[in-house]
Amino acid sequence: MPGKRWLLLATPPSILYLVLVTLYFLAIPLGESPDEPGHLQCIQQVALYHRLPIVEPKPQGEWWKPGVTLSGRMCYHMPLYYVGAGLLQKAISHVTGSPVAVDFPAYNEAFGETGVMFLHPNKQRLLQREEPDVVLGVRIFSVLLGLGIVWATMATAHRLFPQFSMIPLVAGVWVAGWPQFLFLSRAISNDVLATALASITLVVLLRVGKPARYLALAVLSSLAVLTKVTMLFVAGAIMAVWVLEFVRFPLQRRALVRSAAAMLIVWAATATLVHLTPTIRANFWSSARTFSAINERVFQIEYWMEVGRLTLSSGWVRFGWMNVAAPDATAYLWWSTVLGLSLLGFVCWWRSAPPERNLLAMVLLVWFLGAMASYVRINTAVFQPQFRFLQSLLPILSALVAGGLLCIMPQRLRPQVLLCGALIVIAVIINGVIIWGIVMPRYGLSI
Repeated sequence: MPGKRWLLLATPPSILYLVLVTLYFLAIPLGESPDEPGHLQCIQQVALYHRLPIVEPKPQGEWWKPGVTLSGRMCYHMPLYYVGAGLLQKAISHVTGSPVAVDFPAYNEAFGETGVMFLHPNKQRLLQREEPDVVLGVRIFSVLLGLGIVWATMATAHRLFPQFSMIPLVAGVWVAGWPQFLFLSRAISNDVLATALASITLVVLLRVGKPARYLALAVLSSLAVLTKVTMLFVAGAIMAVWVLEFVRFPLQRRALVRSAAAMLIVWAATATLVHLTPTIRANFWSSARTFSAINERVFQIEYWMEVGRLTLSSGWVRFGWMNVAAPDATAYLWWSTVLGLSLLGFVCWWRSAPPERNLLAMVLLVWFLGAMASYVRINTAVFQPQFRFLQSLLPILSALVAGGLLCIMPQRLRPQVLLCGALIVIAVIINGVIIWGIVMPRYGLSI
């Protein structure tokens, strides 16, 4: 797609995303996102001590108590996000004079009843600023990563529907108005970087028939794994697609073998880095041990029903520490719409007979199964029914939803532009209602 046309199409989703994510940015107080205080402690270890973050001392007690929440207990994760954010904090501190160490508000003893982790006396109004510059900078970094996910979603839609120029626009608008995605995109969390890297990897992976891209895929997947161990499925998907292309393109086998050699060199270098760096090695195996366990409840149907219910809820509106939620009925309505339109979009995509349709369908299937297998494995080990572990599916879902919407629309530009405008208005209204009716009352905010 020509650069000027891409810029034209990317502008409405980008503006919509930045406006809505800024509203969530203003409405959600400091520390009221999943594990945000712990992630900040890991970032500050890099900025203050110029080293990789470590879990020291080992926090004791219940996870929601202040001594644990404000500890480095999250620092068993792979360190790439923390290193990048820590260096950013250090630079902001140097430029602005703002101290790197962040003093969190007092712990809310009524957390169990209110769902609000901290007291926020300095955050009583929507436009009132509570965070220091070093935190603000890292949050903006997360927002920009989220914008990258919006663009990757549009690129995914273009790969799937190259003959329909409006589908990337609609896909971008859809994901830019997705409430849970907006909430997580302004959070301080390694999930944002992991999702961004996975989304970019998917875009490159969909360029089937181009063996040279495997070197870039190896680098992207290595960076994703150095962000979160749960991104190992990305490497598995890449290997599966390589095998599929080796079978499908016999004339490219020599080039594919050369690309595989380069890919293995990158992965071997990454594995060597992990093995030779004691902190990274310890974190990798700590994560591996966590997710190799078996939860005793996994053999109960009620357990998986609850995992399913909370997964759907946390893919719609489940903010705060996954305890600020919209009614389940609205989540079921949302997902009925998403899955219904995705199915319709897939059927329309299949009937449009794009080049290499069968291979692209296999790529989508491999990616979906890999992400789902990783998610099931997480919940087999620990009870973590949170859609943020499945956000790597957002580009595919949004692209297929866009395809489904435009499939039932007249194939003329004017109705499609009107549809896009209507989706923008609907996204603003829905997210406005969520912020006004759910978020602001929970945190006691006024205009």
